[in-house]
Amino acid sequence: PPSPTGFVNGYNQNAIPGGRPLAEQQGWLNPRTGLQQWPAQQQPQGPSFPGGFGGGTHRGSINIRLVARDQRERTSDQIAQDLRRQLSGLPGVMVRANASGGQFQLNRLLSGGDGDSRLALEIRGDDLDDARRIAAEARALMTNTPGIADVRLGRDEGRPEIAVRVDRPKAATLGMTPQYVATTIQTNVAGTQAAQFRERGNEYPIIVRLREVDREGISDIGDVLVSSPTGQVMPARNLLVVGRETGPVQIDRKNMQRITRVNADIETSLSDAIAAVQSRLDEVRVPPDFAVGFGAEVEEQARSFRQLQLVLILAVLLVYAVMASQYESLRDPFIIMFSIPVASIGVVTALLVTDTAFNMQAFIGLIMLAGIVVSNAILLVDYTNTLRRRDGLPIREAVELAGRRRLRPILMTSAATILGLVPMASGLGEGGELQAPLARVVIGGLVASTMVTLVLVPAVYTLFEEGLKGLRRREA
Repeated sequence: PPSPTGFVNGYNQNAIPGGRPLAEQQGWLNPRTGLQQWPAQQQPQGPSFPGGFGGGTHRGSINIRLVARDQRERTSDQIAQDLRRQLSGLPGVMVRANASGGQFQLNRLLSGGDGDSRLALEIRGDDLDDARRIAAEARALMTNTPGIADVRLGRDEGRPEIAVRVDRPKAATLGMTPQYVATTIQTNVAGTQAAQFRERGNEYPIIVRLREVDREGISDIGDVLVSSPTGQVMPARNLLVVGRETGPVQIDRKNMQRITRVNADIETSLSDAIAAVQSRLDEVRVPPDFAVGFGAEVEEQARSFRQLQLVLILAVLLVYAVMASQYESLRDPFIIMFSIPVASIGVVTALLVTDTAFNMQAFIGLIMLAGIVVSNAILLVDYTNTLRRRDGLPIREAVELAGRRRLRPILMTSAATILGLVPMASGLGEGGELQAPLARVVIGGLVASTMVTLVLVPAVYTLFEEGLKGLRRREA
């Protein structure tokens, strides 16, 4: 959202390993002693640092409000990369820095909204130990891959817990089920609501459980008395195995399969990062019942590109159908459609020259080109047909005259469109880099199409009208 000093386009998120005291976690967010001093000392372009906890008791976040884009030299992505490098070595804390501008929000939308990372390696399998081992190997591999930073496991490290297991054979011998024993332990330790007390319109739950002094330690669980169906009373330690363990904070599933993610931020293009990781995936030992693949933005981008390909094909067919209905001919629209493939030359050149990745905005610009670049060819073909029909000119003479007389209108319309897209292509203003690929694709395709259409379309028109016999007759 906009603010007096610019956009809220940067934030740090800090994760402290589970089990740390709350006072230590709050210290990292203290404006005088914690992480907030790092941006204040080394990133003077961010004057405001509101912080807080979120995503669990072991997580905190610091929002950095940057000054306006025209008052700083670096982009929000560059500032986030610098912060990530400077804060990566802090002991006892894991720091993530992301630029939360328009591009970040779009990337998060593409990744399904379930994370803040553009690159995610998904490990699918049921065995938690194997999944943990594969994730650790993949994390080490991605950490040593150039262009990839801030590699981390999508699942938090296990936090300490007390595991209470019922000895099923012994409980069955005494006529008790594991559920009965577990319910008894829960009632004595955690408590069970037995009734409600009503007073003056207010209701208060009545919780039945042991006194606090009788449930303070782990050993107190074994002292809970359990009654068998035969009336025999015994300590719960005779039926339980109690121990300290480390369990997963959560178990994620995707399409009914257990999944573990290895997330990372990228400092290069997404395609280069995927290729770099893909070339080294063979180093990870994957059991037969496991599968490893890319998710997050990679998966969503592939799905979006498939849908946009269908949209592009449909756009080309609709353009051809409209022209065929207007010309009442299938041949002239087919000649005009030759200007569309030529635009791809300018698209590729524009992306290479400006070092722009081909993303969803660029694909939308490509779809727009399908309806824009044909206008120049329409001017040539339509005026050529008019000269032949109205003045009775031969094919060659009509083509040459139409090219001379329609040169200025074609250049004027193309120049007006290109100049109108220059501000967008330059990425000026806050969030301007979000739509810049679209404008660059349209400009590149339109320039190439305008230059080549003036030669290609008349040649193709003459070839279709005279055929190969006319060319041979001209050569003779």
